Amino acid sequence: MRKSSIVLFLISVLIIIICFIGAKGELVENLELPVGLGADLDRSAGQIRYSVQLLTYSIGGTEQLAKKILEGKATTLGETRQVRQLQSDKKLTLGATRVYVFSEDVARYGLRPWIDINLNNAFMNDRAMCVVCKGTAREMFDFDISGYASSVEYIEGMVKNSEEYNFFKMQYSLNDIIVRIDSEGRNVLLPYVEIDGDKLKFTGLAVFNKDKMIDKADMRETRVINMLKENRVKGIFTIENNPKEYINLEASSKRKVKCVKVDGKYKFTINLDINGEVVSNELYENIYRKNKDIKKFEKDMENNIEKQCNDLINEIKGKYQTDVLDLGRVAVAKYGRKTGADWDKIVSQSEIEVKVKVKVRSLGRGSY
Repeated sequence: MRKSSIVLFLISVLIIIICFIGAKGELVENLELPVGLGADLDRSAGQIRYSVQLLTYSIGGTEQLAKKILEGKATTLGETRQVRQLQSDKKLTLGATRVYVFSEDVARYGLRPWIDINLNNAFMNDRAMCVVCKGTAREMFDFDISGYASSVEYIEGMVKNSEEYNFFKMQYSLNDIIVRIDSEGRNVLLPYVEIDGDKLKFTGLAVFNKDKMIDKADMRETRVINMLKENRVKGIFTIENNPKEYINLEASSKRKVKCVKVDGKYKFTINLDINGEVVSNELYENIYRKNKDIKKFEKDMENNIEKQCNDLINEIKGKYQTDVLDLGRVAVAKYGRKTGADWDKIVSQSEIEVKVKVKVRSLGRGSY
């Protein structure tokens, strides 16, 4: 990242300080602004304690923006604030947090306490990005990335720019969790982040039932889950016979779901309308000259995607036994809410069929 971009990021931090606190007449030099919150559990004392880290920025004695990690451990979330304040020489300004990093341990224990305490904060930033990490959140915050003010800045960028090639939808904010956690026919999915050598990367999705993480989907599953769950997402589709014979289609996918109920059983049909451009072709040598080869490719790709999707659906129905694809939401809209139905169980036992329509919009610049 260029130096000017870092300066721009730091300036935005100061603007947030002014917006949230400036009206109260507090000097910027007396403020400590958290931009990242890390959530861990400490089990070392024979009982579970919450371990909360705040990655903060403040104006140091040399008038330079200083980064600091404040950590509080206590048996309740509110008490962690008391412990953190004992380590700070400035006023903490909760509410401007840009990224929440939940360790897998916390995610499996449950996110509800974290949601509740944030909802009670009138200055809460409900658009903050949320991720689940392998290991501890503290390890994520301690991880330095060349060219970035902090790992928080990098993680926020990862989430916001994840939509390009892997069918991610930018629906991983704190507000998205709040909306989904108790909604009928909906479940939470969050990006899963790991440290890989000298870099951070997404390695899949954390799958939740209500507020608790139940499993992790790898990237193969994640791409298909995203495509089946979300509408208007982008990614790359591939047919590969071997390393020398393959074709890549960069495309957008539109999703429509139909639900019918027959003799008390539900059937869901997911229709995917895929429209894209061939970006690499080492398989169909006449595709640039013959229209019938384009039609053959479109049909082959439809069959390929349908097989991937239907095979994965059978896997995830048994593996997660929860409504990962938010299909219950469609049934609720059609047949009514508050019926007492267990949509996780119903969807896991329902017939789910995927139908795909592929349209090649462009062949790129053609052959040479």
